Amino acid sequence: MNNSTDTAVGDNLYYKLIKFLHSIIVSIRHHFILFIVCMAIGIGLMLFKNFNDAKLYKATFTVAYDELFRKIYGDRLEKINSLVQKDNYKKIADLLKLDEQTVSALKNIEGKNILGEDLDKDLNTDQIPFIIELVVNDSSAITKIQDSVVSFLETGNDFLSKRKKIKLQEIDEELTWINQQLYMLDSINRTGKSETVSISISKGSKQSNTPDKTVNSLYEFSYELYKRKQELLRKQRMPQSLLIVDDAIVSVKNKKPAILMVIVGGFIGFFLYSLFAGLILPVFKFKEKTT
Repeated sequence: MNNSTDTAVGDNLYYKLIKFLHSIIVSIRHHFILFIVCMAIGIGLMLFKNFNDAKLYKATFTVAYDELFRKIYGDRLEKINSLVQKDNYKKIADLLKLDEQTVSALKNIEGKNILGEDLDKDLNTDQIPFIIELVVNDSSAITKIQDSVVSFLETGNDFLSKRKKIKLQEIDEELTWINQQLYMLDSINRTGKSETVSISISKGSKQSNTPDKTVNSLYEFSYELYKRKQELLRKQRMPQSLLIVDDAIVSVKNKKPAILMVIVGGFIGFFLYSLFAGLILPVFKFKEKTT
């Protein structure tokens, strides 16, 4: 009983599918010229777009960071991109501190996380590097734009500039404190005293992970201070909160395979044909039935 019912349902679906495909073929025969025009428009538009994209270059570079969150950087990149789409290169030149001729080569800029998702929608708070994609019409401008974009993300407004300045001041203050402690330890060591010395690390130091820690060994504590000093000196010499992990040196043509563009254009053309043949033409031919 069930087998016969399933067979009937299958035959019914098969019949409806054949009827539907047949109706499409009949419709195309009746409006063959319209079909050809719509397909030509769809495929032509995609091939034209691909031809223009062949004049563009796409480059990506990876950025590591140790402050703020990825979404903040994504939002700032999106603001730059909105100006690019409006061809407001004068404003972009002011923000990136570049000449207008160089920034006019920029045609698109986006931030992506390592999964390829838009950076301005990434709400994660981890410190995983992100990727910046550039599309330009002049490959020689890529390096300049790359460096200026990173600088803009790091110190592009008063808040970020002041934040960086305060960060450097904090490093200087902690280095001064560490040097004082090292001098004191060196003085104690020179006196020949070997007794246990208790030293409390200042609570005011934000970088210290062990406040009020009692150190039983002068040498161990001295080495800890030395390692921290080296870390701070590194940050002082490289104060950037954003670091380029790999440069956007190698660029590729922003072009897709022609066959893919033909297929996509075919779908667009068929959609246009369905819109005209199935909706627009019947509207003009519609006649109200009379009783």
